[in-house]
Amino acid sequence: MAQKYKYILLLVFTSVCFSGCKKFLSIQPEDKYIEEQVFSNEKAIQQGLNGLYMGLASNTLYGANLSTTTIEMLGQRYNTVVASNNSYVAFQTYGYANTTVMAAFDEIWIQAYASITKTNKFISGLDAASQRGVISQQNASLLKGEAIGIRAMLHFDLLRLYGPIFAVAPGNPAIPYYSKAEGVTKPILTASQVLDSVLADLSTAKTLLAADPVITGGITIGNNFYSAYRNQRLNYYAVMGLQARAYLYGGNKTAANQSAKQALAEGEKWFPWLDPKLITQGVSPDRVFSPEVMFGVYNQSMYTNFTKYFSPDLLAGDLLTALPARLLSIYEGTNATIVDYRYAKTWVPEKVDAAANPPTVQTSVKFTDVADKTKSWRFVQPLLRKTELYYILAETEPDQTTAINYLNTVRYNRGIAVNLTNTAVLATEVQKEYQKEFWGEGQLFFYYKRTNKTSIPSGTSTGNVTMNAAKYVVPLPLSETTPR
Repeated sequence: MAQKYKYILLLVFTSVCFSGCKKFLSIQPEDKYIEEQVFSNEKAIQQGLNGLYMGLASNTLYGANLSTTTIEMLGQRYNTVVASNNSYVAFQTYGYANTTVMAAFDEIWIQAYASITKTNKFISGLDAASQRGVISQQNASLLKGEAIGIRAMLHFDLLRLYGPIFAVAPGNPAIPYYSKAEGVTKPILTASQVLDSVLADLSTAKTLLAADPVITGGITIGNNFYSAYRNQRLNYYAVMGLQARAYLYGGNKTAANQSAKQALAEGEKWFPWLDPKLITQGVSPDRVFSPEVMFGVYNQSMYTNFTKYFSPDLLAGDLLTALPARLLSIYEGTNATIVDYRYAKTWVPEKVDAAANPPTVQTSVKFTDVADKTKSWRFVQPLLRKTELYYILAETEPDQTTAINYLNTVRYNRGIAVNLTNTAVLATEVQKEYQKEFWGEGQLFFYYKRTNKTSIPSGTSTGNVTMNAAKYVVPLPLSETTPR
């Protein structure tokens, strides 16, 4: 009971500080007594770290908004229609002045910075506990590395969402960066400054995770807090993957290539390609290709979210589905001929005229539950998978043949037997892969923004949507920009 009480205290002291603030992070440090209670023993510290991951998995962040719903609407994933009880169309047409849309992005901002402050408080308390001998230096370094990695990832995704198009305006104002829980409002930095801070944090995290158990033991299942389920924690290889992602976003192709290569060279043995039988046979197909997920969060709302957004029982206006013709264009075939597992095992015909080719409506079952409730990958929301590293290598590799081979490796492991030739247009094929691979994982919109695509495939027609900075850059919340 005492341990549970201390965990509750952690949740309390990291959440009450956000009430009554106009400038979101104009807060005062909480009572030191509470912090000392939370960090009085190692078990409580472990529970505190778990609380940070639980925050990431909230629907406001990666449980929905930054994975399957809001961010995917920005990426034109869905065939949204006007309905009286939702604002899907407003999101997908970049209606940032719409009150519902504005409120949703305000909530993302608030929750993300709440998680950042909780993370900074955790790091501060962990340092103090380590100095008092409550936790060993080795274990403290591991947990601190994860926490700093969380802080970097959150800031980076805030930059990608609310910051300028980096390739065009890296010197434009972006977001604040909080490295300490000081109760002091930080200034809005330029995109370049934010990215520098992200990369500095990731470098520190990588150093702290140098003795990560994943390096010698891989992904294990069990009760050991420090070694089990490392793919559901920001592990050493996941941090390198985030480094590659961040370097590429900043246009540093050489560094992105090096980080991706190192992560795969050292860690790919622990993240093998999914055995095709595990998705093509049996009643519990692994549609998330779980062995390849380098980092994902445990999303307790995954299957209730499926019922809310993707269930075929929903009315047409509430169902987040894809235009069948768009799917056939993305996966390059007809409904009967596509062998790509990402299509054949994920997109199913529903509703009326299901036998049509293409069917009238198709629903994604990527995140539906499976019959075997013992599967260790149930509820895992992928946030970084090794295929992205292959795409980064393809995009940053100077040799065309080698670059194409990276894409062919992914294609082969998705059931596509026909290789791309060396005459293929690399940028076109990379874009196709982002469209195919990351349904419900929130990466496509960020790819479009990073590469400053001026025209992207529409989710509601077979045509394109014209894009510009006004659509790519989500406005900062009024609470952040309005003078006090």
